[in-house]
Amino acid sequence: MDTIYILIILVALLLLNVILTLSKKRRLPKAGTYQPDFEFKPCEIYPYEKKMLLTKTEYKFYMILKKKCDDKNLLICPKVRMEDFLSVTDRQNFYKYRGYIKSRHIDFLICNSKLYLLAGLELDDYSHQQEKAKKIDDFKDNVFHTIDLPLYRIKVTDEDYDKQIDYMLRDLRV
Repeated sequence: MDTIYILIILVALLLLNVILTLSKKRRLPKAGTYQPDFEFKPCEIYPYEKKMLLTKTEYKFYMILKKKCDDKNLLICPKVRMEDFLSVTDRQNFYKYRGYIKSRHIDFLICNSKLYLLAGLELDDYSHQQEKAKKIDDFKDNVFHTIDLPLYRIKVTDEDYDKQIDYMLRDLRV
């Protein structure tokens, strides 16, 4: 009988020790006083490096577009994620439709000086002839049609971009 009481007391003490150990919250020092236990080495922790935002082709087009948009007081937003300018309206299938737009971008958005969206622009090079790219292009075309915003597809060719940009600006009536 005494052995049972001793075992119960030992188990109770062990449980009490575990509870006290777990309940002790590690308190963080006051803001600005924390010193990490290690030397921070960004290149070992985060395997990233910066790169250019635009490709050479996109940059060449951007510079021509910028000059023409500056003349009309329009703003250019490059590589905008679709989720940043679209809202999913179907609450029952929110994650399904969000999945279609969260990792897709539009090459350029044209806005007025108050950042009101006027049009989207996609540069279409040879890669847009592939079947997968055609499906994505169709999806983007349909989305822009749904939100009643023009999406201009600019063909990447050796010829000048001026004519295509002028057509778009005339069509926007800006």
